[in-house]
Amino acid sequence: MSSFAVAQDNEVITKEISKKGCTVNLQVTAEASLVNKCFHNALLQVQTKAQMQGFRTGKVPLDLVKKNFPGHITERAADLVIRNASSKALEQSKLNSVMAPSVTKVDFATFGENKPFSFEMAVDVAPEFKVKGYKGIEVNKKSETVTEEDIKKHLDEVLEHNSSLETEGADATVSDSSFVVVKYTGSKDGKAETKYSADSELIDMSAPQTVAGLAEAIKGAKKGETRTFDAKIDDGTINFTAEVQEIKKKVVPELNDSFAKDMGFENVEKLKETVRTSMEKEAKSASERDFVKQIEDALVKENNFDLPASLVEYYTEISVGNFINRMFGGKTEGLTEENKKAFAERMRPGVEKDLRIGYIVHAIAQAEHLEATQEDWQAEQDKALASQPKEEKNIKKFFTERKDEVMATINERKVFDFLKANAKVK
Repeated sequence: MSSFAVAQDNEVITKEISKKGCTVNLQVTAEASLVNKCFHNALLQVQTKAQMQGFRTGKVPLDLVKKNFPGHITERAADLVIRNASSKALEQSKLNSVMAPSVTKVDFATFGENKPFSFEMAVDVAPEFKVKGYKGIEVNKKSETVTEEDIKKHLDEVLEHNSSLETEGADATVSDSSFVVVKYTGSKDGKAETKYSADSELIDMSAPQTVAGLAEAIKGAKKGETRTFDAKIDDGTINFTAEVQEIKKKVVPELNDSFAKDMGFENVEKLKETVRTSMEKEAKSASERDFVKQIEDALVKENNFDLPASLVEYYTEISVGNFINRMFGGKTEGLTEENKKAFAERMRPGVEKDLRIGYIVHAIAQAEHLEATQEDWQAEQDKALASQPKEEKNIKKFFTERKDEVMATINERKVFDFLKANAKVK
């Protein structure tokens, strides 16, 4: 329970009735004075849109509005009472709501002028916990070393990616390493089956085939030769006839100065030097990402506290929306509610982890006095200006308008620098 039991002023009485996890449940009573004030404001609001014969819109007398639009007035008044009373309840309870409160229990049958009105609402607040286990986190440091073997493997992949297919001579036969252009037709019980036929299909003899038995049937054949074979498909036997139209071999270029120049480098040594620099940079980045991930995993394991449910749902919904935009171009046609629910279930653990780490980082910053300062903000802006002097106007605008975000980023960086400095590296 929080520090208050009952709080009130001359218009609202707020009582905490329960707290579970990050959700505080309040009973809120709007006194008759507030109810009557909201009824009067509702009457004025309905008048601005009221239409009656003989009067211009917004000019219908209040007594006629009250007589002819009681339902609209009561509905609007109820909304005003709940909004006003909810706001006052948050002030009285001194709860820092992370999302808009939700009304959980209300009986509109009891709502009317000249009498108090009560309802219950749920308020999600930030978790209360004492951060622990953040000093001396054991981390296995991933190697940042790039070996000659690593470089050779990468260059082999580059060569493979730049390989080409060359047509073999007339005496060539199909082997396990060949690439073959094949025309095949399929028939069942003597009748042609076009869905099992293809014209000039290129097949890689070293890879699995869409038609079982095709590769085995044409192995050893020369260009122009025809082979027949049977395959079990769709609970039936299909008779195939395959003609070898061309036999090709994959030609991998040599790693020499000529290839390096084709890639935009002066010679092989310059190519290798660039590859090494790039791989070392990536190895360092990968090591850093893994280092941070181990720290985050350890923090989450040590600090298992409840999260505000409404905040989790809010960010999960955003994640699902971003995923749909990225994968389906924002188009939801064909996506069922079950699909969206499945997406949400897969993304919720990641959302919860990110939220938990955010709260933990904030708690560590407070515990270790690692708050970002104005000088830090200025230094960050100066750094950005030095790297992009032509963008001075846009950079200054960004740093001014989004100062809170910049400060939060600096704050998080300070915390992780602290965590890394205090980690036990193996």
